[in-house]
Amino acid sequence: MIARMIAVEWYKQTTRPRPWLTLGVMAAVPSLLTLVIGLTRPTIAERIGDWGSVITNTSGFTMPLIALSVMLLFLLPLAVSIFAGEAVAGEASWGSLRYLLARPISRTRLLASKAAVAAGFSVAAVVVVCAVSLLTGVLAFGWHPLTVLDLQHTTAFQVSTVTFTPNAALARTALAAVGVTLSLSSTFAFALLISTMTRSPFGAMAGGVGLGVVSRALDNIPGLHGLGPWLPVSDSGSTAWTSLFFPSVDVGSIVQLVVVQAVYTTVFLVVAWRRFARADVLA
Repeated sequence: MIARMIAVEWYKQTTRPRPWLTLGVMAAVPSLLTLVIGLTRPTIAERIGDWGSVITNTSGFTMPLIALSVMLLFLLPLAVSIFAGEAVAGEASWGSLRYLLARPISRTRLLASKAAVAAGFSVAAVVVVCAVSLLTGVLAFGWHPLTVLDLQHTTAFQVSTVTFTPNAALARTALAAVGVTLSLSSTFAFALLISTMTRSPFGAMAGGVGLGVVSRALDNIPGLHGLGPWLPVSDSGSTAWTSLFFPSVDVGSIVQLVVVQAVYTTVFLVVAWRRFARADVLA
C-alpha cells in the first residue's frame, strides 16, 4: 500500500514544474561556476571547507568540491527546503489536502509517502550538483588525479598535500555527496515540520532556510562556541565531508555529524507526524 502511494505521489510531483525548475537551478549553478572559474581564474587556489585548497585547472575533480562548498551555504538548503516545504503545505494551498484525507488511508501513510518523495528529490538535488559539476569539470580540466592542499598541516617549511587517482577521487566524491546529504537532513525534517503547520509552501521553505540562518548565527557567537557542535546547522558540521579529501579523515567530526543530524531529524519528523496526525488540517 505504501509503495503504491509513493508511486502515485512521485508521478504527481514529476508532473509539476517546481521540482524540475529547482533541479534545473541545481544543474545550472555548477555549470556557471565551471565556466566563470575556467575563464577568469583557473590557476588560482580555491578554498574547500576550512582547511582545504585546490588549483581548479589541475583536475576536473576539483569542481565537485568547489560546487558543494559554495552551494551548501545557501542553495542546497534552499532546494531541500523547497521540496520538503511543498510536501503538505502545497496540497493545503491548492485545497486538495481535504480530498486526499477523505480517502480510506491513514494520515501516517500519507505523510510518509509525501516525505519519501520529497526526500528523493532532495537527494536528487545533491546528486545533480555532483554529477553536473564533475561532468563540466572533466570536460574543462580533464580526467586527472586530484591534489588537495591541507592548509592545517602546511607550514613555511613543508607543504602538506594528498593526491587521489581519478578512480579514488570519484569514490571520495560519492562519499562527499552522502556526507552533504546527511548534513541537510535536519533542514529537510524541519521544513517538513513547518509544512504541516502552514498552508504556505513559501513559509515552510523559509522555515527550513531560517533554521540554518539562526543555527549558524548561534554557532558564530563567541560565547556559544561550546554549543556549536550540537547545533543542527554549524560551520563544522557543514564542512565535515571535506576531511574525506585530506591526508587523514576526521572520523570524529563525521560521527558527530551523523549523531547530531540523526537526533534533530528524528525529533523534527516525530513532531511533524504528531502534528499532522492530530491537527485539524481540513479547516
